Amino acid sequence: MILSWRDSEFPPEQKLLGVVYDAGVILRSDVSFLLGWNQNTLKKYIRRVRNAHSEPLLRGGWTHNRTGYALVLTEAGVRYVHQMLRIDGKPVTMDALWNHALGLNAVLMRYLRTHGFEDVRWFNTREATDELWFLRKLATGAADTDLRASAIRPDAALRTSNGFWWVEFDNATETSRQLWRKYQMYITNLSELDESFRNVVWVTKNEARQRSMEMIWTQMPENNLRMQFFVEGKETFEG
Repeated sequence: MILSWRDSEFPPEQKLLGVVYDAGVILRSDVSFLLGWNQNTLKKYIRRVRNAHSEPLLRGGWTHNRTGYALVLTEAGVRYVHQMLRIDGKPVTMDALWNHALGLNAVLMRYLRTHGFEDVRWFNTREATDELWFLRKLATGAADTDLRASAIRPDAALRTSNGFWWVEFDNATETSRQLWRKYQMYITNLSELDESFRNVVWVTKNEARQRSMEMIWTQMPENNLRMQFFVEGKETFEG
């Protein structure tokens, strides 16, 4: 839903909170880009959010290399958005996942800045997981318990007029064994879907890690998935 906020009927303060919620952690400059605001407009609505509530809904901080300032929701902010969107569930903050969320969102921003917004839909982790469950249910008719037992949670998904891709952002923290298991889970989850839904793009930190991930993939049993591996900033989405 992150790309729907700009043209939604929600008031600006709620658009701001909604974008940050869907992103998890997002650079202030990217919020402006997604909503079509300049920096002064963004600052105005950040102040309004902070002044309108007794407990803080938003907080911010510099990225580790201080190249950007990021926004994230507090627990109260997550609760507020849950109420706003009628979402049931425990409020979960993103405090421990800044680098991963920022790296993942950067993939989307690079795509949008290169190709524009037309016919683009981005699924965050929650949305991508639900979409995969739905596609598997349609394709297999399996019982919900069976789907849950074998389910994988994609980091994200991207749909454009040219195709559909599951997206994984790799921080180079998983071992070879963990990658093997993740690849196997993708084979289990995607093999019975239509060919158009069997594409996975991996974005990682450097060329050495990219080569290592590709090598592990070549050792997997024969399958009908298309796995592509890129260094961040060089990823492509081609049909």
